[in-house]
Amino acid sequence: MLATAAHADPRPEPEPDPAAERAGFANLASIEHRKGFTFGAALGPSVTIGGGTGTGGDLALRLGHVATPSTVFTFTLGGSAQFHRSADMKSLIANNLTYALAGAQYWAVPSLWLGIGAGAGTYHCNECLTDEGTRVSTKRAGPSGGASAGVDLVRFKGVVLGLEIYSIGVITREGFIMTSGMSLGLSFD
Repeated sequence: MLATAAHADPRPEPEPDPAAERAGFANLASIEHRKGFTFGAALGPSVTIGGGTGTGGDLALRLGHVATPSTVFTFTLGGSAQFHRSADMKSLIANNLTYALAGAQYWAVPSLWLGIGAGAGTYHCNECLTDEGTRVSTKRAGPSGGASAGVDLVRFKGVVLGLEIYSIGVITREGFIMTSGMSLGLSFD
């Protein structure tokens, strides 16, 4: 009887676990773009619908803390102003929507992020026309939420210039008010 050697196909190498790879570098300097706290500001035009529709501008300030290499927990304070003429048509008056949101940003790819948030907001309407035809100033408050997306245009070390789109809504007892727009943002991470 002749003996023959048995042979089998080699076992494929298992895929490395990304978390294990990061843990292997835990004591070394971070190579991630984002680390620790982040700060950002965005400014741009906006359109508000409901409770006094108009166009204007929006400013948002964002403070964040990096949770994972692709996720940042955020706190955003912002406001938009919508302009309209006074009853005598002599001056320009601003209505404003302000908001405070807690949320998160998720980087789907290194330069594209998606964000969501929830919190509270107010809408202040100056000289708004009522159903009876009179002009009054009102302030409404309620729960608020928003969604956003952005793309990093230029990165230099920890400074990022980006473009973002957003939509923020506030629910009040008088109805739903939403502001949307596109902003140019500057962030530090």
